Amino acid sequence: MEETILIVSFLLFLILSNVINRIFPKLPLPFIQLVFGILSGLVFHKSQVHIDPELFLAFVIAPLNFREGQESDIGSFIKYRAIILYLILPTVFLTAIVVGYVAGHLLPVSLPLAACFALGAALGPTDAVAFISIAKRFQFPKRAENILKLEGLLNDASGLVSFQFALTALVTGYFSLAKASLKLALAIMGGFLIGLLFAFLMRLCLTVLEKFDVTGALLLELTLPFVAYFVADLLGFSAIIAVVVAGVMQANRLKKVTLFDAQVDRVTSVIWETLNFILNGLVFLIFGRELTRIIGPLLTSNAYSNFDLISIVVLVTCTLFLVRFLAVSCFYAWRSFKYHKSFKSIGERFNC
Repeated sequence: MEETILIVSFLLFLILSNVINRIFPKLPLPFIQLVFGILSGLVFHKSQVHIDPELFLAFVIAPLNFREGQESDIGSFIKYRAIILYLILPTVFLTAIVVGYVAGHLLPVSLPLAACFALGAALGPTDAVAFISIAKRFQFPKRAENILKLEGLLNDASGLVSFQFALTALVTGYFSLAKASLKLALAIMGGFLIGLLFAFLMRLCLTVLEKFDVTGALLLELTLPFVAYFVADLLGFSAIIAVVVAGVMQANRLKKVTLFDAQVDRVTSVIWETLNFILNGLVFLIFGRELTRIIGPLLTSNAYSNFDLISIVVLVTCTLFLVRFLAVSCFYAWRSFKYHKSFKSIGERFNC
């Protein structure tokens, strides 16, 4: 009964958050939903809701990334591919290592180094959903926005592989850089091929459904991210990469435009807009609820100083910003040295 009440309250919170955002547009929608999530955690603190991480990735994150892939600009990826690939691969790994070392020295408890690296791997990748929500509130340069959106959609592969290998090293006490690199390459390539395969199969199915109705095509598109995710995950490839690639290949500028496509797009745009709102809202509501379960016991415990815990969070956050800033600066410094240009001109001329 409590779980039913909690689900109903989540739906009401989604409606109320949208109403409040319309009345007070200066209040960011994610912030309102986060506050409602915290209120839910305080009111229903006795209700235990267990969320399977795999199911959360498959049924919440995967469709969100699929839709963002559909709306992404493939031309921007080609244009800024150098910096995007640099941020996806070496920057994420470097962040995981540095943040892991820093967190290991700052935490008030003694943890194995592999566990600290797992923490760094979890914090390293930028989140596309979070950035897109922020980008709707603040104005970013178009170039920076395109780079961060595309990076956020693709860097989950490197982040997840880093996290998995950190956990493997924690459990087994063994780590191989060669095997980790090979597995990452296979995960990315396999996910890329799975995404292409299912996008191609969907295109074939649509040629048949053109003779019938829009409903079948709509259901096919809605199931595509889930099928691509589970098949890629079953084969041991990057499921997120598969979903993003499938979404990118469904972009209007990459597929045949017919009257039937226009009818499908008109219907799916409304449905995806609604699903995006619900799924994004659930992310922030669940995050707010989990905050009360994690932070509440820590703040009320006498074993740790609240000031020390807040200081650790601030220092780790500053470390994340610093590592990323230095990594990007090194990239542009190398390009500047290679082409004998200034930082600003190198970015504008070579679109890196």
